[in-house]
Amino acid sequence: MKYFYLLTISFVCLSSQLFAQFRIEAKFKNLRDSVCYLTYYYEDVNYVQDSAKVNANGVVVFQAKQNLEPGLYNLMIGGWKSIDILVVEQQFSFEADAKDLVNTIKFTGSRENDLFYSYQQKIVREGAKIALLETKTDSVSINKKYAIQYELEQYRKKFVTAFAGTFASKLIKATMPMDLPQAPKLSNGQEDPLWSNKFFVNHFFDNFDLTDDRMIRTPYIHQNVASYFEPLTFLPIDSLIILSNKIIEKAGRNTAMRKYLITKTTGFFETSKTMGHDAVFVYMMKKYYLQEPQLWDENTIKLVKQRVFYLEKLLIGSKIPDVKLTDLAGKEQTLHAQKADCTILYIYAADCGHCKNFTPQLVQLHRRYADKGLQVFAPIFGNDLDTWGEFIKHYQTQDFVNVIDQTGNVNFFQEFDAQYTPTIYILDKEKRIVGKGNLAIEDMEQIVVRYLGK
Repeated sequence: MKYFYLLTISFVCLSSQLFAQFRIEAKFKNLRDSVCYLTYYYEDVNYVQDSAKVNANGVVVFQAKQNLEPGLYNLMIGGWKSIDILVVEQQFSFEADAKDLVNTIKFTGSRENDLFYSYQQKIVREGAKIALLETKTDSVSINKKYAIQYELEQYRKKFVTAFAGTFASKLIKATMPMDLPQAPKLSNGQEDPLWSNKFFVNHFFDNFDLTDDRMIRTPYIHQNVASYFEPLTFLPIDSLIILSNKIIEKAGRNTAMRKYLITKTTGFFETSKTMGHDAVFVYMMKKYYLQEPQLWDENTIKLVKQRVFYLEKLLIGSKIPDVKLTDLAGKEQTLHAQKADCTILYIYAADCGHCKNFTPQLVQLHRRYADKGLQVFAPIFGNDLDTWGEFIKHYQTQDFVNVIDQTGNVNFFQEFDAQYTPTIYILDKEKRIVGKGNLAIEDMEQIVVRYLGK
């Protein structure tokens, strides 16, 4: 588990107890003169919220004038031991034996933690029985193990139902797998073979309360956004947009959870390596950033507007913006003026390791299809003529339309989204984008062949 010091709240002495908004007091048996850290969960990292020292009587107090953000916290004590704590109530106390934290912990003033640890203690007790039975191979022990496992499964379900609405119940439910119902029968009497896939798409988030902002400060939500979309990247863009909307609409309006889900979903498609997913990214920015400005600061809105302005012109099916550059002979060349059935726009940098490895493959691809109508329009980042010439000579790209921005007026990073090199666009005869992104040479060849001669 990773720990970072993000926000440290000074220890408030006991004389200020009357002014404290949050106060957590712990008394530990078998622990003295040790520093404890109160940390909160955010995605896969624990951030330090506060630190305090255990006194000679085993007592440690965390308190401040501001309320803690509700959520799941973790208290690290001496010897790298730790326990999770639910912060719903802002003032409570507990006692525990440092040698057996989970089984001995008792709370005062926190019903949520009482519930949470009644569950945890049951799981630990039954888990110890299962571990013992797993060392045995006789049928009686095996059957006992399965019986306990079944009983625990039923216990989880009963707990979640009995204490529905509590944060403890929501946390436990978030760790439970989906229950897959029996597949329905098709008209031919056979079970629907796509039932499990359909159920996954429609019910993946059933065990997560996306209306509760407290769930943000847990380890559960962030990993599930990616886990949901990663197996669905093959779906068409329209379907991915519909699913994204469904997830975000599960959260309330103007809530921290809504903002979080927008950020995570948008981020997934922004960084996706699947060609065409930038269309979902642009859609998300327009719908959830520009149409819900109350969730964002002015600088974010400004950056999003700028990003949308440029990216909308670079989506699959769009006619790519033209650019005027200078070739080796000092003549002006424009991208749109290239007479080719298929054009590869290859934006590279001379000091880019990936460019050095990829350029020879592109040279061979061009040689195979140049007489069939393929052209490579190759702008270089920077305007050093000597470096440019050396690259062309060394990698034998003389047959490309090699161009350079001598004026420094072209912002490839922004205007062509060249945030990495090489940046590649494949264009049809009309200079419409038919392929883009981090493409292997084999994938590029398939696209090129499809558009040659059309």
